[in-house]
Amino acid sequence: MLLNERGISLPLTLLILLVVTSLAIGLVALAGHEPSISRNLAESAQARFAAEAGVEATFDATAATGNWSTLLVGANPATGVTLFNNRAIGTLPASHGTYTVNLRNDTLAGDPAITGVNADGGGPTNDTNRVMIITSTGNTRQGTRRIRVVVKKLGYPPNLFPAAFTMPGNEAESVFVGTSFSIDGRGYKMDGTTDATCSSVYGIAVAPGSNEAAVEGTLSAAQLANIWGKNQTGGVDTSGLNTIAPEPTIAGATIKSFVDQAKASAEVVINSDLPLGVSMSNIGSTCAADPKSQSCWGYKDPSTGQITSKVVYVKGVTPDPTSLFTALNVSGTSTGYGVLIVEDGDFKINGNFAWNGVIIVTGKYVGIGFMGGGVQTVYGAVISNETATDPGFKEGWVSGNAQIRHSCEAMGAAVDNNRRLTNVVAWKELAPGE
Repeated sequence: MLLNERGISLPLTLLILLVVTSLAIGLVALAGHEPSISRNLAESAQARFAAEAGVEATFDATAATGNWSTLLVGANPATGVTLFNNRAIGTLPASHGTYTVNLRNDTLAGDPAITGVNADGGGPTNDTNRVMIITSTGNTRQGTRRIRVVVKKLGYPPNLFPAAFTMPGNEAESVFVGTSFSIDGRGYKMDGTTDATCSSVYGIAVAPGSNEAAVEGTLSAAQLANIWGKNQTGGVDTSGLNTIAPEPTIAGATIKSFVDQAKASAEVVINSDLPLGVSMSNIGSTCAADPKSQSCWGYKDPSTGQITSKVVYVKGVTPDPTSLFTALNVSGTSTGYGVLIVEDGDFKINGNFAWNGVIIVTGKYVGIGFMGGGVQTVYGAVISNETATDPGFKEGWVSGNAQIRHSCEAMGAAVDNNRRLTNVVAWKELAPGE
């Protein structure tokens, strides 16, 4: 007998309606949360963009500042100084996000784990190792993100330039021609005036051993009178034999380390090949039309006086089968600002030449020659570092009107006025509470 199935459709319909309603309510609830999730994601991303903008703004500020201690006035040991406070991103309205940036010196006990170098012993307001820690916080209405960055500016290792003219390598064979040249370790400004804030260095420094006597033996009494600087026996600055001195702290590894770091940031890179090397004339003449050209080696803006320094790296050949290879020969009327490095080859200077900064000639079978034919001036310091042993070939040739003058101002501008020598060496997005 068949059962009576009248009325079964009602509960079945109600059951289906319940299931469909539950699904609909779930979809409506999910749809309601979706805008909130999207908004939170967008706000978080915008906060990160704001934090990154803070990092960029602070990088610009540090790269444009020679002495970072001037940015640390009144700094707290733990939090540093607030460099930017709730600053908008570029020209965008603040509703798109703002950033607050704290800048501090790396003086805390735990900082070496962040920076990779020993903590700065100068205190929270005195940067001595050219390393700084940036913490940038990006904020939007619903989001906050924090980024910590370590920046480092290339600086000179201690005692890298103990003299106006340093020959720290295996040999220091030299030639001095005439009595019109001068080598002066007393402090000068780039305009030729004396600088009382710039401590004197030796006129000429060499590695310990027989090199001191080798240099001194090539100079006449009249020529010795043209070499000035710190007195190796103490007391006031002097001229002659007592400012030609051995310097035991000179280390080839220190020179190599600085050269390797500097050339990695070089704006101008020139490869020189056998047999003729590279000859260039009128360096600096293209700066006004094209500051980025290969023949613009740093310049001074004539209207503002602002100096833009460059690192120029000239790579010679090694080994040099002749020991006579000139990697770079400069002539005409040339000017430049920055760090000039010639590696594995000689550097010869002819004509009128004015360099503000440092010149380092280093490697095997190298030397620097001020060959005359014009006024050749260096404000800063010169190194000729011979790493080979090659008797009879000269590491230094000074003639004509060559003027080598120690200048703290020029040496500082060579690295401080070069944005490329400031680098980010560590980057981390911080977790909440970190």
